[in-house]
Amino acid sequence: MDSSPRLRSGAVTDASEHRVALRVRGVSRSFADVRALADVDLDIRYGEVLAVLGENGAGKTTLMRILSGLDQPTSGELYRGEERYAPRAPREAVEHGVALVQQHFALVPTMTAAENLLLFRAQRDRRTSREQAARDLRTLGADLGFDIDPGARVGDLSVGERQRLELLRALDADPEVLLLDEPTAVLTDAEADSLLEVIRRLVADSGRAVVLITHRLREVVTGADRVMVLRNGEVVSPAAAVGERDADQLAHEMVGAEVPAIARHNAARGEVLVSVDGLAASRLRHADFQVHRGEILGIAGVDGNGQVALESAMVGLLRPEQGRIVVHGKELGGVRPRERIADGVAYIPSDRHERAVVGPMRCDENLLLGRTRRRLRPDPGAAEVMAAWSVKGELDHPADSLSGGNAQKLVCARELRDDPRLVLACQPTRGLDPGAAGQLRQALLDFADAGGGVVWMSADLDELLEVADRIRVMFHGRLGEAIEPPFDRGSIGLAMAGVS
Repeated sequence: MDSSPRLRSGAVTDASEHRVALRVRGVSRSFADVRALADVDLDIRYGEVLAVLGENGAGKTTLMRILSGLDQPTSGELYRGEERYAPRAPREAVEHGVALVQQHFALVPTMTAAENLLLFRAQRDRRTSREQAARDLRTLGADLGFDIDPGARVGDLSVGERQRLELLRALDADPEVLLLDEPTAVLTDAEADSLLEVIRRLVADSGRAVVLITHRLREVVTGADRVMVLRNGEVVSPAAAVGERDADQLAHEMVGAEVPAIARHNAARGEVLVSVDGLAASRLRHADFQVHRGEILGIAGVDGNGQVALESAMVGLLRPEQGRIVVHGKELGGVRPRERIADGVAYIPSDRHERAVVGPMRCDENLLLGRTRRRLRPDPGAAEVMAAWSVKGELDHPADSLSGGNAQKLVCARELRDDPRLVLACQPTRGLDPGAAGQLRQALLDFADAGGGVVWMSADLDELLEVADRIRVMFHGRLGEAIEPPFDRGSIGLAMAGVS
């Protein structure tokens, strides 16, 4: 493999040839008595973007883990060209020209961007200095139009910058096959469109083979050449040209049924339920807002504009520097999470792995987190709750055995089962397939119609336009004036970009 940090141009193949880069034949994977994949056949071609669709738990990530050496198949075979391909670790996959960008960031937040590149490169070359890694990162970034400071601490980067850094780390190995597991799940529409343009350019300029997992059907239609659909670990729709099916057909194939439209009864706005006055904390400079019973307040904004600080302050994880939060007549500033739950505030965090799920603990134990002071015991209602939310997983299995979407559904099931007064929902449908996202939206809409209040933070403007009664835009730590229906998508989008 070429060790140069600069991305090659046209070095793999003539894109028009569409030679097969990686063959998958009869691959299956089971975990105990749970079947994750069943007899999957697939050809991954040079010069193409292949999209892999499927609802949460369909087996998409398991397939990517097998292709990248993170997991091994129970049966079946893989081929690179005419040779058997059986990587036992990601390092072996990289040596064969296959690199994976995982769904959940594998970066070390306390290290700089250049040090993270160096850490990943150490698997192949331990001789690179920090200075050389910084120069190489700048070169890679310049090739793709990414502006990332090599000396910046990863923990201080925005979500979009971290995603770009993950991509650069993978491309540093100059792979011929690039596997992208939900690379746009944490990005705004504009950031996702920009990343897809980069991916398309990688294919056009160098003839790489790219496999893209995404839940955004719009990205499949506009950014992929072929699409394959998995359901319950099986191929229900073999890879075919994107133009052969529209978005509605793809959604139907993903979930095996029509995706129901959400319904809102437009409950009358009641008394003030939560009042936030002059709140400042970390990147949050100033926030004033109220939420009434029966209302969904949407907070729009590009990640990194103070949303995490507002989220943390409202649930007692960050003590405000000034201002106060009052819910149902009681001030919440600085309370412990257990008190927040007792006061009727449910919380769906933007980062479920850091704030909502304990991976090594059983699924039924995760349903009781924060709900009991006693030693955790089996939850007699866990099976019913998981079934109601269609969580694909076993009660006694660790939560980190769940797919990302099923872990999110587990969190939502836990938070909404306690009959709360207020739900703070932060990027609640991120990483969910259309069916699961629709189920969660409907649950929160029903909650508001029953007299609850919802603060719904999202970088997905289309989602907020669909569910919110009012929208506030957050930019540089400040909330803009409340926007009432009928909403103007264009003007709200401009406000998210800082244009008045």
